[in-house]
Amino acid sequence: MTRLVNELGDLGRPVRILNCLGQRAAESAPRAKLAAAEIDRPASNGKRHVTTWRPVHGWSDAEVWKEIARSGLPYHEAYDWGMSRLSCSFCVLGCEADVVLAARLRPKKADEFVAVEQKVGADFKHGLSMAQIIERARALDAEHGELQRPPHGTALSRYVGKKATREYLARVERGRLDLAA
Repeated sequence: MTRLVNELGDLGRPVRILNCLGQRAAESAPRAKLAAAEIDRPASNGKRHVTTWRPVHGWSDAEVWKEIARSGLPYHEAYDWGMSRLSCSFCVLGCEADVVLAARLRPKKADEFVAVEQKVGADFKHGLSMAQIIERARALDAEHGELQRPPHGTALSRYVGKKATREYLARVERGRLDLAA
């Protein structure tokens, strides 16, 4: 924001910045308390007036995926693997299922976290150590076999069906991004 203000120079008034974020109320209790649009007082000062807008704040998961299918926007492969949301692969704020999945996908990285836990003397998540996460990941691998790369579109098809997913994949393959569709 500071760089933007500096690039514009002196306008004789504060620069107006619209900060658009993809935060949704359904993602967490703290996010549900956020307004869809608000003045960002900590980021605003005498040189800039910052408004935060969360255009998808009220959207459900299904609405997000339907918009992805409609627009042809790409999405991250982590969703096809089964992650509920995209974050750091080992996010202390992530749900248990996501961190166990991450340990199945990145076992060497999970082992590194065990060493960090031992060094700092604290669990990865309150009441859940990385060693326990790895144990759960290995149990799932033993029961179901190692993970195999899912087909692209796996996550999308859960929300829009196979036909709409095939159409989406064909558009993505052609490289057509149509935000106005």
